[in-house]
Amino acid sequence: MNIAVFACANGLGHTRRVIAISNFMFKRGFSGKLTAFISKVHIDHMANWNECKYFVNHANIKIIDFCYPTTPNRKINSIYGKNWSKIKLPPLKEYDIVWSDNITQVVEKRNDTILTGSFLWYDVFAKNPKKNNIYNEFIIKQRDIVRSIRPVMIASEYFATPEVRFFTNFEPVGLYRYDISYDISLREKIKKDILFSCGLGGEEENVAKEAIAQIIKNFPDPGLKLWVEPRILPEEYPKWIQKADFSKEMYQSCIAAIIRPGIGTISDVLANRGRVFTFYNDNIFEMGHNASVLEQMGLGEICVNPYDAFKKAILYINDNNKINQQIYLTSHLRMDGILATAELITGRIT
Repeated sequence: MNIAVFACANGLGHTRRVIAISNFMFKRGFSGKLTAFISKVHIDHMANWNECKYFVNHANIKIIDFCYPTTPNRKINSIYGKNWSKIKLPPLKEYDIVWSDNITQVVEKRNDTILTGSFLWYDVFAKNPKKNNIYNEFIIKQRDIVRSIRPVMIASEYFATPEVRFFTNFEPVGLYRYDISYDISLREKIKKDILFSCGLGGEEENVAKEAIAQIIKNFPDPGLKLWVEPRILPEEYPKWIQKADFSKEMYQSCIAAIIRPGIGTISDVLANRGRVFTFYNDNIFEMGHNASVLEQMGLGEICVNPYDAFKKAILYINDNNKINQQIYLTSHLRMDGILATAELITGRIT
């Protein structure tokens, strides 16, 4: 049996999810072949991740460099400067299963395509009235494709948007727990570190850098360890700030996270019983939706900016009652996103 999978290259989360789910398929006994159309730049970025090593070296996995959307200018960080309409897809008739992580054009070519993700890009653009005129044709065409075909879409039980829930054949799964090689403790954490990350997309990179500079200036020694995404760090920084390596050890030590609320990082933080303090660009519907869900579930807080998030995180890590409440709430979350998605995809092979 042959599977083809396509991963959107806007941000690292799509590729990371495809790798984790694909690996689980093979580890659970799938003996077919998988052709992965994904960005090799993203593969290189995750080269030290054990799951990525397994994926790259697997005899039955073929990787083809594929980048969608394309970026005309390397300096462009905003999703609105990328080319979302232009895409070149290979012939797909030879594959028994076609799976696409957030690229709806694949559905047009193969009506039985299985989608994964928690939102749809055309919906993100449609929710920003200031930008509708730029992508209006893309929005209309992709919305018509999805709503007329109603493809299977495997998405987060908690974070799937209304467009996914009501206009696809929605299959709910839990959060994506990317590392299952260790037990998650339900007890109070020994360490109370904080993570600061803005994601690979780049939309909030400048405001994140400004916040780090402000934190260093106003907090000479707050008595904690702050793990910061390396690319937003200045050349010189105090010893209490460390480069984030996004390892399981780092996530285990972090009790709070200041993040742009993408599903991948949210899953990592909640799986490790952390609290989420969000900041995001108001023009990105997906981020606002995820942040609102976190607040409604009592698992996080929406902050004005990352500096405001840091101040709130400081208050949180010194409040044991709130920490215990977070541990209680996160311990009841469904965490089977990787397993359930893999089984739903391979279960459609007959």
